[in-house]
Formats: sequence, structure tokens, C-alpha cells
Amino acid sequence: MKQFNWGILGLGNIAHEFADNMTKLHPIYAVASRSLETAMDFQKKYGAARAYGSYEELLNDPLVDIVYIATVNSQHYKCILACLEHGKHVLCEKAIWGDYEEMKAAYDMAQEKGLLLCEAMTIYHMPIFKEIKSMIASGKLGKIKFVEAELGSLKEDDPSNRFFNPKLGGGAMLDIGTYGLSFVTYFLSGELTELTHLMGRYPTGVDEMWSISLKTSAQEIGSVNLTFRAKLPKRGIIAGEKAYITVMNYVRADKAALVYPDGSEELLKIGETSKALQYEIQDIEEALSTGDYSYAFMDCTMKVVELMDRLLKAEDL
Repeated sequence: MKQFNWGILGLGNIAHEFADNMTKLHPIYAVASRSLETAMDFQKKYGAARAYGSYEELLNDPLVDIVYIATVNSQHYKCILACLEHGKHVLCEKAIWGDYEEMKAAYDMAQEKGLLLCEAMTIYHMPIFKEIKSMIASGKLGKIKFVEAELGSLKEDDPSNRFFNPKLGGGAMLDIGTYGLSFVTYFLSGELTELTHLMGRYPTGVDEMWSISLKTSAQEIGSVNLTFRAKLPKRGIIAGEKAYITVMNYVRADKAALVYPDGSEELLKIGETSKALQYEIQDIEEALSTGDYSYAFMDCTMKVVELMDRLLKAEDL
């Protein structure tokens, strides 16, 4: 497989984790920050070949094949368009964007240019979920009836941090809601027919908590519960007529329990949580190598963006 030259835009915490995982696979080509000093420090730490003091400089480098966008949420769309306009493939940190029409315009641009555009959603790339998909296809769980995801992240009660700052794309939906919606969307087979919700706000005006219900044309129900101000288990459930599967820590899962109606269980252990970002990188590079962009799961991403858009607009967010 060809080695691709990756560039990283935005060098915050998630970029460090991404870079650490990438160096376990192959070297990083270029990194960029609005501060050249920050970029050079990052370059030194991870052994990148190039460091740039502006995003534009990195995008003008003809040797960059694909860009990982690790900026704050509010900058994602602008960066996506800039990358595509410069002919670069794009992997954007979640949540990729919350406006469906804008995201569709970017996706259409990528397709017109023959470029890959996708979201850094670990759920799509974990080996255990690929195995569960195969189990569902084989009929082991029977007809799927219900899919549920929960996630509660107890953030510090600080209106000034990015999680609660509307100007930085704060709010629970864009930060953690995308995980729950991605999990549910990945395992539901039918088309959406009903969508209902309840939402609670934080004093800054951003969304703090949600309870979301979906129904599909296949008579399946999906449920997502999330909050920024209380702990909930990172638990996903896929329930069929013959058995159900419980997945703990579903964001980067490597374990699950298959439970039958008589109470008997089969424990599944597939993949490694610590390699979540490596699986993601490998799938994206496989997509680029083969030209089969289904490895990037953009069809699922677009469904999730549409759901987020509807929910956020319903609450004037």
C-alpha cells in the first residue's frame, strides 16, 4: 500500500493523540498551527517532516495528500472547504459539522473533485463493530428491534470553557451527541420515519442534555441519551428477536456481551481500544489506496449530520 503524506491542521489535545497513533504506523509529513512556534514544537515531538505557521502554507504544499482537521468545531467547515479547494483529501475530527445543507455542498464538491471527505468517527472503524455487523447479517440476533446509546460526560461547571461556549461550537450535541447518533445510525437498517426529542440548556444557551427517539421504516426504534452535567455509562445496546448485545465504552469498544433470552452469555473480545485511531487511519488509507470510499462510512456520517441539523434547528441552536 502506498504511504500517504498526512498534514495536520490544529494542534490541540486530539491532534497529539492522533499524531502519537500515526507514528506507530508511519511518519507524519506536515503539521500546521497559527503559531509557527507551536507547529515546530509539535514537529519536534512527533518527527514530522514539515512545520507551518499557517494553515494556508500547509495546504499549498503539493506533497500533502490528505489533511486531518483537528481544530475547534466552529472552524471545521471553513477548513474542509479550504482543503477541498486545494485538492486535498480530508479526515475531519467529529463532529464534522452540524448544518446538513452546507455539509452536502462540501460532500458534493469532494465527489466532483474525486476527493475523499470523511469524519473521524472511531465507531465505524472498530473491529468489534464490524464483527457485530456480520453477526446481524447472519441472523444470529434475529430481526433488530431496538438500538440504544448513552453517554454522560460530567464537565466542570465553567461557562468559559469551550464545551459551553456557543462561539466555539459548544454544546453536547456536537461534542458527544454525534457518538450516540453514529452508533444508532450504524446499526439501524431502515430509513428514518419519526424523530422526537427533549433538550435541556446550559445557562450560556448551548444544549446541555438530550433524550432522542427515532423510528425507522423497518419498525426499529433507536434511543440516544446524553448529557454534559452528569455521568452516564458509555453503553450501547443492539436488541434483536433472538438475542441482544451490550457494548460498554462503545466509543472505542473492544468488548461486548451477547445475551440470549435464557440469560446465557457469550463474551466477545475483538480488537484493542488503544488502537482505535490506528484502525481509523488504516481504513482511510485503504479507501484511498483502493478507491473504495465505503471504508470511510460517509453515508452514515451524512445521515447523522442530517439528524443533528434537524434537532439543533428545532431548538434554534
